[in-house]
Amino acid sequence: MKVLFLDSEKAVRRQLQNIIPWNQYGFSHFGEAGSYTDALSVIRKELPELIVMDLYLKDLSGAALLQEIRKNDYSAKIIILSGTSHFEDTKFALNAGVTAYLNKPVNPEDLSWAVMRCVDEIQKAKLLSIYYEQSAMLSKNNLLSNILTGNMTYVKEMKSIFHIELDSDYYRLIALILPEVPDTDTIWDEALLHLKNCLSVTYSQSMLILVALSPNQEQFILKQLKTCQENYPPYDDLLGIISSQAQSHTELSTLFAEIQRIAQNLYYYKEKQSNLLYADALSQRLGRIRQTDLDLISFTESMIQDILLLQSSTLEEALLSLRDFLSLRRPHRDSTQFILMNCYAQTVSALTEYYPPLEFELSGSKALTARLSYDRYLCDSIAYLNDQFQKAIHYIRNESRKNPCRRICQYIDRNYSSPLKLSDVANLLGYNSAYLGKLFSREMGESFHSYLDKVRIRKATEYLQKGVPVIPTSEYSGFTNPDYFTKKFKQHMGILPSAYRAKYLNESPFPFTPPPEKMGK
Repeated sequence: MKVLFLDSEKAVRRQLQNIIPWNQYGFSHFGEAGSYTDALSVIRKELPELIVMDLYLKDLSGAALLQEIRKNDYSAKIIILSGTSHFEDTKFALNAGVTAYLNKPVNPEDLSWAVMRCVDEIQKAKLLSIYYEQSAMLSKNNLLSNILTGNMTYVKEMKSIFHIELDSDYYRLIALILPEVPDTDTIWDEALLHLKNCLSVTYSQSMLILVALSPNQEQFILKQLKTCQENYPPYDDLLGIISSQAQSHTELSTLFAEIQRIAQNLYYYKEKQSNLLYADALSQRLGRIRQTDLDLISFTESMIQDILLLQSSTLEEALLSLRDFLSLRRPHRDSTQFILMNCYAQTVSALTEYYPPLEFELSGSKALTARLSYDRYLCDSIAYLNDQFQKAIHYIRNESRKNPCRRICQYIDRNYSSPLKLSDVANLLGYNSAYLGKLFSREMGESFHSYLDKVRIRKATEYLQKGVPVIPTSEYSGFTNPDYFTKKFKQHMGILPSAYRAKYLNESPFPFTPPPEKMGK
């Protein structure tokens, strides 16, 4: 609220501003004027709810200003300060509808009392204005809406007139949201039958807000909500957003703003396993990933590896990290769908190189596009991707039982540049290393290390053909010792790597890109 101090002396105006704690009475904007003309200008521009004024001004009397104010039906509350105690002045002030008449020098306690009376009258006037404009129920809904949006302050008179009681030290908002459901008015009416005596406001067609004034009332609301979701078909899609806790009704607008932010981003924030979304838990979840980042290329490569290694739980955790990454950044929904489609397409493409029949086992691009467009929440799309990739893992597991050596070859082909030992691969695939070594030699006709050398030499020829120098080629193809690389290369190719490279120096048909695991070096 706004207050105007009107006195010819600037020192008096400043004293009035500091003599009592105005902000405790709800005043946050302060204006000053030293003359009749200045006062009229401020009043017309700022419309203060309270004017504290002297009756005697330099250019014109305060009485004239009072007459001008009342002539224009301006309803500001007025406190008169006067250095005299003339009966006629007092009588005039009272006839002009002045709330209080105080003598100078003003006593702080007397001024506080007068200001409290003015605030009381201001709030009552607001209530009566709303009361006469709308029906009682609409007024209650409108009052609660204004309190939640911060446009009005709760006062105790609301309890007797509108049965709104916000005298508590515990506050939590519970927003019920029904997305894309017709005839929500009827549904909200039915819902309130199950939530008797709960303070509520229908904020919009799709949102009903309940105010919990104690932990017990909060638990009652959530219990009834769960019953509705489980037993009544119209409530299958009903979501509940539970705000943080506050200790004063003055914080309700902050809780409401929190609810609105979550509701506006439900596509990203909704949890697959629950129709309840707690603001505190969401804040903690997003806080854990706030300092992290996600390289989508490396992420996709890692996901392909998880599938080929049959790491179901690791794959699921990776997809949840992708969900959190997108939830934190909240790109446009079209961009999110493009990211998901791109990750899926690259993953399926890599898998079908090793297992061509998977092309017919997994959803195609058209089916995926339709599904992502249909999904109401990101969590549904992530769950769909997980289902598809778990299906791929199931297929690969069945194929691996028939031919485990094939999985070894796939693993070598994707990880040739890393240090590889038979024992490590055996542990990853769940085999005894001695047994797997014998099985590999019998099925492939050569040892694990011999096959690994061949793969690395083949990759080395590709690098050399693109003009990569010998030492980087040694590293990129998985040989840690350049001399050993040279020996093995000549043994397999019958020529030194430097001579082999020289044959292709003038061609270099393709630009060279190091393998992903070497990009950071």
